Amino acid sequence: MTEANNRTKSQLDLALRTLLREKPLDQIRVRELTELCGIRRQSFYYHFTDVYDLFSWSVDRERAALAARQEACLTWQQAFQDLLRHISGNRDYCMAVHSALGRQGLQRMFGGAVDRLLEQVSGYYRLRCGAADTPASPSQNAYVAAILLGLLEGWACGDLRQSPETLTAHVEQSVQQGVLGAVWQNFPRWGQGG
Repeated sequence: MTEANNRTKSQLDLALRTLLREKPLDQIRVRELTELCGIRRQSFYYHFTDVYDLFSWSVDRERAALAARQEACLTWQQAFQDLLRHISGNRDYCMAVHSALGRQGLQRMFGGAVDRLLEQVSGYYRLRCGAADTPASPSQNAYVAAILLGLLEGWACGDLRQSPETLTAHVEQSVQQGVLGAVWQNFPRWGQGG
């Protein structure tokens, strides 16, 4: 894809995000998007079939950007706080995703970042506990991912009003309590040599 095509798609994405601050997705028209970008309607239809196609592309682009942001974070705490701040700064967009696509839309958008966050959290606590570097089971990952997605959804919807630092501390405390519980449950077996 040429640079001009990417630029046009990016302009349309920015116009969509601008309009989503003012109205729901189902009220946005191609004409409004093209007027904001200063392009012809044919240019829009060269890239997208309709506004929903643009929105779908935008959500996938946001997913990739969020996952890339996570790569730059050194700790899971930093990654979680960065994600919360990003959501806070883009709350209108997140709410549009939630409104148009439901929880599955947020899961689609946050999925890559949550996967990366899970890797960081489990690696951090395995290292701290001296545990083998084996990945968690898919069911364990699904459980923790659902919790993280619920937290992110609550944050995006404004249900959770704590600061990113406070919310991160609560998550860390919960994880530590879970780790301590697992250690306590396995302690008698360790004392028996196996």
